[in-house]
Amino acid sequence: MISLSGKTAEKVSRMETRPYPGSRYQPIVSAILLILSASLFSTSSMADFPLNAAFFLIFSSLTLSVAIFPQYQEFSAMRGDLVKNGVAKSRIGKGLSRFMPLVALLVVLILAPVVLILVAPPGLFLGAVTGMIAGFAGFQLAFTLYVKRWGRARGLRLSRYTLYSEDGEGKRLVVEYGLRAEGV
Repeated sequence: MISLSGKTAEKVSRMETRPYPGSRYQPIVSAILLILSASLFSTSSMADFPLNAAFFLIFSSLTLSVAIFPQYQEFSAMRGDLVKNGVAKSRIGKGLSRFMPLVALLVVLILAPVVLILVAPPGLFLGAVTGMIAGFAGFQLAFTLYVKRWGRARGLRLSRYTLYSEDGEGKRLVVEYGLRAEGV
């Protein structure tokens, strides 16, 4: 029993697991979203196509870069422990300042379409927004396929676990999270 400001509460620890990096349908959904965003862009931006295409490519590549870097860094740091121990705790929070340039770029990516809608032709706005959607879908597809291929090559099935503590009132506190590897 734990006493918090005069109240007594019993803490219970629980663990949840879910597939990593996502469900088995995630690559399919990402591929469909990538195709739809590219199709929407190509069918609706006939006027001034080269400039609109440049915005599409710039925003898609920047979004892909910003989205994939932290995920890849975290997974790369955990690979050795996964193979050796079958479990790898997340090291998130350590060295967070190295991601600050990416956070600044993400803010620019989010604010740029808002500014574009106010000052630029609609084709540029559409190129930026569909480029962001395509970049994020491309990131999900590439990262999911990379992790699945890595696990398959080592005969492992990966899952993300979250260990949390729950008090008597149902409030949750995350104690630890990371990845688990099981033999296939």
